[in-house]
Amino acid sequence: MIFTESNGIKLGHFENLQKHRKAITHFVTTRHGGVSEGTYGTFNLSLNQTDKHNNVIENRRRLANALDIKPTDFVFPIQIHGTNILRIFDEDRGKGALTKDDAFDNTDGFITNTKGLCLISLAADCVPIVFFDPTNSAVGVAHSGWKGTVLQIASHLVSAMQHKFNTNPNDLIVGIGPSGGPCCYEVGQDVIDEAATKFDISKVIIRRDEKNYFDMWEANRITLIESGVKPQNIEVSGVCTISQNDTFFSSRQGDGGRFVAGILLL
Repeated sequence: MIFTESNGIKLGHFENLQKHRKAITHFVTTRHGGVSEGTYGTFNLSLNQTDKHNNVIENRRRLANALDIKPTDFVFPIQIHGTNILRIFDEDRGKGALTKDDAFDNTDGFITNTKGLCLISLAADCVPIVFFDPTNSAVGVAHSGWKGTVLQIASHLVSAMQHKFNTNPNDLIVGIGPSGGPCCYEVGQDVIDEAATKFDISKVIIRRDEKNYFDMWEANRITLIESGVKPQNIEVSGVCTISQNDTFFSSRQGDGGRFVAGILLL
């Protein structure tokens, strides 16, 4: 992952997707550059927390300015750790951007082939995943916490793009964003038991110092490969939000703020 700065806003980018910046804009925000306070850092972008509404809107305005788009070009979800994927159209532009009243409820993934719509996934230890189909000019985002990872939301999103846009998974370019990493994302037996229903535990659970850690990056990578995505087209950021809490929000570290990953067609 590489970082750039625009209008005082630091943004992360996947190198594999950055090669297509004439066709798409994609990004991952950090916790810095906004006006929020306390556990919300300064750059909280979620209206689903109890941060001041005006602070969040100002932060979203600053992000839009850094991206050279309008705040009403964003589309925001209300995430529930499920597998619901929605196709977004031009008439959905701005939903959830200025108020959570019209955000897409019960939604953990978006796909679209409409230009200029910025699809958003919120995170603070969960895994944000961004997708680009360069052949059919379509994009997607997914929110994959441990539940979404076990439910294999990444596979659901690939299937949705196949169905709606005739996407060939071999063509997809995917970025797995910052989240709780295998170094720090400790889990209990309940999560291990759930993960065992979908994965070879030896590949996704790391036991160290009598504790167990879930490698959500590897689990999502496995899911993507099994869905037909080429391994060389998958980039893992390798950034742990728990250990790099000075840069990214982490709910396990007590943060109330949320960063976002986003992508839009140009």
